[in-house]
Amino acid sequence: MTKVMINTMFILFFIYPLQSFSKQQVGIFLGSPMSGFQYQQDNLRFSLGIKDFGFAVDQTFSVATLLNKSKLAPLYVFLGGQIVDHHKHKIAVRSGIGFQQPFEQVIFYGELGPSLYVLEDVDIKLEASLGIKIDF
Repeated sequence: MTKVMINTMFILFFIYPLQSFSKQQVGIFLGSPMSGFQYQQDNLRFSLGIKDFGFAVDQTFSVATLLNKSKLAPLYVFLGGQIVDHHKHKIAVRSGIGFQQPFEQVIFYGELGPSLYVLEDVDIKLEASLGIKIDF
């Protein structure tokens, strides 16, 4: 199962081409249900959990753009899915809201949101994460 998840991750990276003119970020995060590494290109984010292996793909949306209010620039919302392997395989649809604070090329962020687990047991969990990303 781990090989399938890793292969899926690489396939998604190749499907979404890396373009030199797009905004790219890499980072690390701590949270529940997983902690690990993150890669973001424009508004598409890939997360790879190392502690409690997992993989997530999210689409992010700027709240300032959605509501046309520049004061809300630090806020974003996200929608996506994740696969987590914590004693049993779990698949979830996830969403949430996040806050990010840039300091030149370094961005500190935190996010909170519910995840609806749909495989084996149907369950809703409130999950959170904190992290740091670097623009390049």
